[in-house]
Amino acid sequence: MSLSVVIPLYNKEDYIEEALASLACQTHLPHEVIVVDDASTDDGAVRAESGLLGLAQRGVARTELLRLPVNGGPSAARNRGLERAAGTVLAFLDADDRWRDDCCSEILRCMQGHALELLVLGFDAPSHADYFPDMDALRDEVVPLEGALHRLPRVTASASHLGFFMGRASNVAVRRGAIGEERFAEGRHVNENIDFWYRVAKSIVKSGGAMAPVGLLAEPVICYRILPDSLSHRRCQDWRQLQIPPSLERFRHSDDADDRRLCRTLGRRWLTFAMESLPDQAQRDAFCGAHGALLTHFDIDLPLLWRAA
Repeated sequence: MSLSVVIPLYNKEDYIEEALASLACQTHLPHEVIVVDDASTDDGAVRAESGLLGLAQRGVARTELLRLPVNGGPSAARNRGLERAAGTVLAFLDADDRWRDDCCSEILRCMQGHALELLVLGFDAPSHADYFPDMDALRDEVVPLEGALHRLPRVTASASHLGFFMGRASNVAVRRGAIGEERFAEGRHVNENIDFWYRVAKSIVKSGGAMAPVGLLAEPVICYRILPDSLSHRRCQDWRQLQIPPSLERFRHSDDADDRRLCRTLGRRWLTFAMESLPDQAQRDAFCGAHGALLTHFDIDLPLLWRAA
């Protein structure tokens, strides 16, 4: 079993060397590391090239810096990377995050030892006192396997749990064959990660049934850095900038209970973010006017003013 790591990179010159250094320190080196530079305007690609050279010298079998000619967004970079990855297992590492020294070995040990198709990883964000998972909150979602490793017997249902994160901090490893033709939704930057991983998980569940081989490693093997300019932490001046989460459009006409629960969870988060980040009531009114029908389709309560309307 071999592990490919794909790192999408855009204007992260201050962090990419640290991300690559965390891979160089792995107790079990990945087989392949691919950095996809999404037309950065800083020196991130140059620094990545140096870091990849160091990884090759440490013994990583294959390294590549793929430079995209135009900026296509994180989903495009991830897609180009996964399409080039040759390992039997694929994981993503965000350019401003780091892996714990045993992350690679833990991924391979858990996936090989328990024949897992997909593994959700724990992460820690010390600067924001944020971490995942809170096992007290998720105790009804998991079945213990060994140590910190658990099975997720109902992963598509768990995806809508408020305490469950699949895709945040790129905290998923998957067998390359399980991805099939699924791809990240390009041009989208709201919940595009959960949209992708949920579709992959659905495919695995469809193949594996009730015993779908999906695991959760309740160890913080990823150090997650939350930056001030993170898309999910920016204030928004115009309601039109708030893209519809792709899952809400994708599953709008689905009668699958898990699909609808996921959309309800994502829709509520989207609505809450809009109400908190938009600058004035006129902007909030415009958002509700444009998206009220979609939100109520998933039984999401609008603010009181719009419920009356």
